[in-house]
Formats: sequence, C-alpha cells, structure tokens
Amino acid sequence: MENSRALHDELKHIVGKSGILPEVQIAAYTFDGHIPKAVVLPASVQEMQEVLQFASKRDLSVMPAGAGTKLGIGNLPQKVDIVLATTRLNSVVEYEPADLTVTVEAGIRLAALQAVLAQHRQYLALDPPYTDRCTLGGIVATNASGSLRLRHGAARNQVLGLQVVHANGTVVKSGGKVVKNVAGYDLNKLYIGAFGTLGIITEVTLKLSPIPAHEAILVADFQNVQGAIDTGLSIIGSQILPMFVNLSINSDFVGTATDNATDAKRPTLVVGFGGDPETVAWQLTECRGIMEQNGALGVTSTEGESRAHLQKAIREFPATDTDTERVIAKLNLKRTGIAEFAARVMDASWARDVQVMALLGSGILYLSMPVTSDTDFEGLANTLTQLRQSATEARGNLIVEAAPPELKQHIDVWGAVGDTLGLMKQVKNRFDAGSLLNPGRFVSGI
Repeated sequence: MENSRALHDELKHIVGKSGILPEVQIAAYTFDGHIPKAVVLPASVQEMQEVLQFASKRDLSVMPAGAGTKLGIGNLPQKVDIVLATTRLNSVVEYEPADLTVTVEAGIRLAALQAVLAQHRQYLALDPPYTDRCTLGGIVATNASGSLRLRHGAARNQVLGLQVVHANGTVVKSGGKVVKNVAGYDLNKLYIGAFGTLGIITEVTLKLSPIPAHEAILVADFQNVQGAIDTGLSIIGSQILPMFVNLSINSDFVGTATDNATDAKRPTLVVGFGGDPETVAWQLTECRGIMEQNGALGVTSTEGESRAHLQKAIREFPATDTDTERVIAKLNLKRTGIAEFAARVMDASWARDVQVMALLGSGILYLSMPVTSDTDFEGLANTLTQLRQSATEARGNLIVEAAPPELKQHIDVWGAVGDTLGLMKQVKNRFDAGSLLNPGRFVSGI
C-alpha cells in the first residue's frame, strides 16, 4: 500500500493541487479514530470518475462525504484510504421558482441553498442537524430529515431526481424534474439512505415549499410521559395540522432557548406551527385548548427570535462533534409504542443523565447518553442490545447514530436486517462489486 505522500502525488494528476485537502485540514474528515490517507475534492463529475477508477485499480477504499458531518455514522471501517468530498461541486444547476423545483450539485450546503431560495420566499422543508454545514448530497445519502417530516415527509419524499456516479465510474440518472415522474422502478429510493454504498450522489433535483408567513411554537409541561404523549397524539390526529410535535425529557434546552422556567425532568411537549397569521393564531388557540384539557401544567407561546432558537435546539439535538462525548441512539417505533419505551428508559437506573427527544408524528425516539472516562462500554452495549431486542419485538429497531469507537467494538450500530440481507448483498454486488465504497460500514458489514 503506497504511503500518503505518494498517494497525494498520484491524485494530484487527476484533481490538481487544489483538489487535495492539505494534511493540516484532514482532521475534519477523521472519524472513529481513523485518519484518511487523502481527502480528495473533485471539481467535476469527470474528475470524480477518474478518482474512482484510480482507487479501484489500486484496491483503495473510498468514503463519500460532503462536509463530513455524518462520517461517524456506521460500523468501524475495515480500512480508510480516500475520503472523496463533494464540497467543490456546490452550484445551483437549475432553479424554477414557478415550478417549485430546484436542481443542485451535491456539495452545496443546505444553508447556502436556503439563502438562494429565500429570495423567492421558498425553502426546502427539511431541518436535519448540522444545518449550517451539511450538504445536500449528505442529507440525501443518509435520508436526514428532522422534525418537519411530520408535515412535509422525509428527504426521500422531496427528491425528484438524482445523478449518481457508480464505483466503476459510470454516471447514471434517475427520476426527473417533475413531481410525477416514475413510470417504472423508482431508483431514487435505492440511493437515498444507502450511505454512499451504492454510488456517489453528484446532483439532486428537489421539490420546494413556500416559506410560512408566520411561525410559532407552543411549549407545555406535563406530570408524566404518558399524559404528554397522549396529548401529542391527540394534536397530531386533530385538524390543527402542526408542522411538528416533539417530546423532550430530561433536557433543559427548552427553557434555555425560550427563557421560560421549565422543569427539565418533566416531559415537555413542543408543537410547531407555520402558515398565514390568521391560521397560526387559530392553531395556537385550538392546540392550547387540547393541552389544557389534558392536564398541561403550563402552556407558553413562543414566536420571533425565541422560536428560532428553540427550533434550532430541537433540530441539533442528535448532532455531535467528531470526537463525540455522547452516544446517540435512534429508535424507530410505532407512535403508540413511544410512551412505553420512554418510560422504560427514564425509569432505568443507568438513565439518570440520559436526555430524550421524540418525534411523535414519525415514531422516532432519540436517546442522548453522556460518555465519560469511566464509561463501561461493554455494559452500555449490553443495555443498548436489550433495548434493541425490545424494539425488534415491537416491530421497530434501534440504530446507534453516534458513538465513540470504544462502544462500536462491542455492538453492531445497525442491528440485524433479517431476511432482506441476502437481497441487499446482491444489490451491493451489482452496484459495487469490489466493495470500493464505504466497505464494512453499512448494515451487516456491507
């Protein structure tokens, strides 16, 4: 295996000096304690093709990346040779405000895209963590969505078309530029959420939404978890049509973001609305009534800058730094199963410092667990395995989204995928026969 300096020299012949990240900046793409031998930033699809062909000939692994915010998701890598970052592919290719569609290169940051769209009072209705840094390619590759998925759906629901480069350098396109564009197999869905294991996304076409004229959030404390969740599900099932309904437990960010005195230990319901001012005013009144009828201990309305701070705190709850000092576990459950799991977690002896965020409309439960120098990682892995088993029995699952490598040594972060594994391996072999892309990091070591 060639050393890093020799590898850099060879790659410069493909992408030029500006296409190789200097060694002092590689730390941003270090994950699970592994430092890549090279971080390549191609400036065109052709350069990306040539990098992949070069890596294939030399049996070098390639980790697709945008800004690197989600590189830590996945099992421990088998080897880390080249990180291929799309950050120089960052332009708006085509924007049709009248059609509410936009086509962008994969390396454009979400924040930069939202700034362009805001000029026409439009936005991409996604609010994943790392919003200021994450790229559209990374969002789509990981199907990152956030709380707004209750109203607008996940990332996979907002993608109209993709351009992808396969491991052998072949460029393929799927979908199109209109909402109803699938007459046969929907290949978009195959790449979305595949974590770059089937190909590297280079271009995305998305459907857009108008920016709400007014936004507001209602915050209410409850005596117990069951009461808060029952109230949240009642709101979701009503005609109020909130943008999101989230539950926070054992977290003080609600009070901090709103300057309101809330008991962090109590379950807190956070409900967001957006639309024209008259509609939002009606929604707030109706929602407040449901909360008070169900025993809310206090209901507070938040708007303006305080609302923006609170919504950012909700959005960034699952975010971690590269050298994480937290473990983030994500449970996907039935809506009706969240109360049981949340109560079980909070009653456990090990959960004193665990923070909980639930996206009630989507059946998603996030657990944030602090990590210290005294953490028993084997014991924590056993605890997560037991929770995963309970989730599986309830027809759900548990994914460890962020964790230090010491924990990953004791647990598969994805869990078992059952009877679908054979089919998934066949798909992987068809698209990436040499396991060039993200080898070993996806489910069951794919």
